[in-house]
Amino acid sequence: MNPLTDRAQQPSTRQPRTRRGERALTWALLGSVLVAVLTGALLVLPELNAEVYLSDQVTTALARTWVSGQVLTGALLGVAALGAAAAALGRIRPDRGWVTPATTITAAIQVVTFAVLAQGMGTLSAFGYLTALAVPVILVVLGVQLVRTRPRARIPVALAAIGAGVLLITGRDVVASYVTNMAPALLREASHLLAVVLTMATAVAWAAVLLTRAAEAGSLMRATRWVTRHRVLLTVLAALGPLPYGLARLTWLTPWPQLGGDAVADDPAMALQGLLLGAAAWLGVVLTLGLVARWGEVFPRWFPGRAGRPVPPLLAIIPGGGVALMLCGSAIPLLQTLGLEGALVFPAWFWGPALALAVWGYAGHRAGVLKQGAAARPDASG
Repeated sequence: MNPLTDRAQQPSTRQPRTRRGERALTWALLGSVLVAVLTGALLVLPELNAEVYLSDQVTTALARTWVSGQVLTGALLGVAALGAAAAALGRIRPDRGWVTPATTITAAIQVVTFAVLAQGMGTLSAFGYLTALAVPVILVVLGVQLVRTRPRARIPVALAAIGAGVLLITGRDVVASYVTNMAPALLREASHLLAVVLTMATAVAWAAVLLTRAAEAGSLMRATRWVTRHRVLLTVLAALGPLPYGLARLTWLTPWPQLGGDAVADDPAMALQGLLLGAAAWLGVVLTLGLVARWGEVFPRWFPGRAGRPVPPLLAIIPGGGVALMLCGSAIPLLQTLGLEGALVFPAWFWGPALALAVWGYAGHRAGVLKQGAAARPDASG
């Protein structure tokens, strides 16, 4: 008996790598490298870090509750460097038996650090304002495409465009004031916005590493079937998440404004900002329901260049999962800052997990896990 040949003939217990797992690890490597570069720059240039982790507002990141901004910045740099090293090792030497568990543990550390400890109220604010700014652009593109592809929609779209034009002309001073105030604010917060986007994107990439590892091992199949079977209910519950905030912002159009609406009369530009944020919340409702709608699987006729073609699953899974992860990570800072009222008006503690389950169900549906299970049962019984 030759122990060397016997050992070589033993089947490997390691899970084979898939292309999806390799891509997830590559994106995780890129994200960790970029976060390491950013945090290194923030350490060297404190003036850039003044609006990020050195800000006087500890709500910029949950970890600021326990450590100083300088310590947090250094810790994020260390965690990012660890992630980059682990991801590089996983790509270069995946055949080593200890590499897979090491990268899995590292992935969990990266997700907790970048999606929870590095996030705070500033994360929600940055995402909300960026989405609000995108709402007018989305409406214009949608109107143009409806006019191009649906003749019946031309008159309603034309009437809406005329109404919007009248509002812009009569309220041009308000719009100018809003743009004048927002542009400098965005430039001033550029480093903070970059930090939020990079850390959240890196957390999403590492979460993808964890999920692909679990999928390759088959440990999530039973849970995925259950979530997919109940995905309609879970999606409807997730769509309720942004409703309280969206409804509260709509009250700014009434004589009984809520959620800081007392300042509307004194500052019309603030009213415009609040209404755009409310519109962003309603956009979240619509996009969430798209996870169970036909247009969430096949591009509608009015969509430019892709009409009638299947929607790539990752086009919904990545942003949906990212928002869910962001909401879960921001839930604790929101509770700390706004208390019970904030938790009811903006229920990130509920919305985040519900959206994660809705996206999970969408992914399972697009992967056909229920059909696979139904096809496997006759074989198992036979």
